[in-house]
Amino acid sequence: MKRKCLAKATASHALKLIVAGGLSLSGAEIIQAAEPEQSYSRAPMAAYNALMDDALLGNPYEKPVWNLHDTLHLPDWLTVGLENRTRYESLSDTFKPSQPSPAPRAGGSNEQIALQSDLWVQARFGKFRFATEFMDSRALLSASGSNNTPNPPNNTMVDTLDFTQIYASWADQNAFLSGLGVEIKAGRQTMDLGSRRLVARPIYRNTVNNFTGMRIRVLDYGQWQLNAFGTMPVLRFPNYIKTPANGDPNLLAANANLLSNGDQQWDQEDTHTWFSGGILEGYDVVKNVNVDLALYALNESDSNNNPTRNRNYFTPNLRFYIKPSKGDFDFVAEGMGQFGTVQYNTSVNNQQLHHQAFSNHLEAGYSFDLPMSPRFLVEYDWASGSNNSSKYRSGATDGRFDPLYGASDLDFGSTGIYGAFQRSNINSPGARLNFAPRKDVTVSLQERAIWLASASDCWGGSSCSSTTSPGLIGNTKGTSGSYVGDQLGASSRYNYNSSLNFEAGWFHLFKGQFAKTAVSSATGTTTPGGDTNYFYVQSQVRF
Repeated sequence: MKRKCLAKATASHALKLIVAGGLSLSGAEIIQAAEPEQSYSRAPMAAYNALMDDALLGNPYEKPVWNLHDTLHLPDWLTVGLENRTRYESLSDTFKPSQPSPAPRAGGSNEQIALQSDLWVQARFGKFRFATEFMDSRALLSASGSNNTPNPPNNTMVDTLDFTQIYASWADQNAFLSGLGVEIKAGRQTMDLGSRRLVARPIYRNTVNNFTGMRIRVLDYGQWQLNAFGTMPVLRFPNYIKTPANGDPNLLAANANLLSNGDQQWDQEDTHTWFSGGILEGYDVVKNVNVDLALYALNESDSNNNPTRNRNYFTPNLRFYIKPSKGDFDFVAEGMGQFGTVQYNTSVNNQQLHHQAFSNHLEAGYSFDLPMSPRFLVEYDWASGSNNSSKYRSGATDGRFDPLYGASDLDFGSTGIYGAFQRSNINSPGARLNFAPRKDVTVSLQERAIWLASASDCWGGSSCSSTTSPGLIGNTKGTSGSYVGDQLGASSRYNYNSSLNFEAGWFHLFKGQFAKTAVSSATGTTTPGGDTNYFYVQSQVRF
């Protein structure tokens, strides 16, 4: 009787969560009988297989109408899924500086075809699951770049024929008759935690973040969820090593040639780096306000094939939010801190700096109860930068926020060969309008004005400096200011069915004073060209 009561409570809580996510189980029989509009969440435009079901909450995505399981008449305990995303993207008048030879240029290709293919296989035996994901990410036509700068693909674009995930797990939706769901997962895996701003499996990027280790998840349905993990990040190969440990330029050339030739090299765990932490999520803590509280620790050191900045960070994270709901307001207020040490290589010596940085995301929106389901929101993102000269002073404090393993497209738009902005040294308000002119079409319009949080620091990411990676820095006379520019973006998605989707998008960067006059840390010159235009069109096929 106790198990029945707990199971009933568990199902009730689970139903609340699923309904909040957009999947109404109570209408399942009606859907079969009357075939009304599909209420499943739309699977993302990425190799994020719709058959990768949540062991505790089930699958929020609609089953692909063309699927291998039914076609091959596979048994219920075996799941097989195959996906492919093909994207053509074009970039004109890039903002990115170029690196000197023999390193691959960072100027960005003027066009590229990005291919992402994914095979998912899972076997279930009672409460145990054994799963593997095999992904192939490639970039074609990227040998020439804007302003005639060569650009061999890097490991954000290319990771050929490798295991993205391979793990074993145990899950019980009512562990020990407690009413709690418990999942233990060990092996190589991807993670999406909290808002995904610090730990995420990127959706738009052609390759993904993955980790090897153990993750424990405890879920009190509709009340709270706890995730705790201890992992080693996985290094994607081949990789262009920006700062060889021994300073040997031949190592730069060797890795550049390996990257250009496309030689196969299996990904490896970074055994010298440990990434761990936990996040506690509370649902409807005060009325319909949800709360996340997280702490992540990154302890990084050099290895032979992966020289690092020896980051040793503690990153606390607090988020309050209300989920969007028709005819109601919603909001997000998220704050992130970062404390520890980091090392920068300089022409003088290696400086181990104290690190203290901060970031926040604020968002307020309203979902209109109108045809086309419009939702309008305003947002603001800020992430601290550093005084560029501080890296050369003993005992100085580095203030450039590091987004760890988060997703940037969530807030700043498309990545790929564009990837203009990250959660580092940025001060950016914006607005967005989303609507659905048809049940199978969604449209998103966005605008962002971008300044640097610190005009004396570089624009280009958390690791950019004069000797680690290319970036744009304010010139010595201080005339570059902090205004980077204004970004306009538009994208639209068409869902032919649950197996075939299409999407197209366009972003235009009106370059501000900083983008026009700042100096490249790699070449010592300004970046030529007019405003930047980025266009993409992509398709996603699921089986």
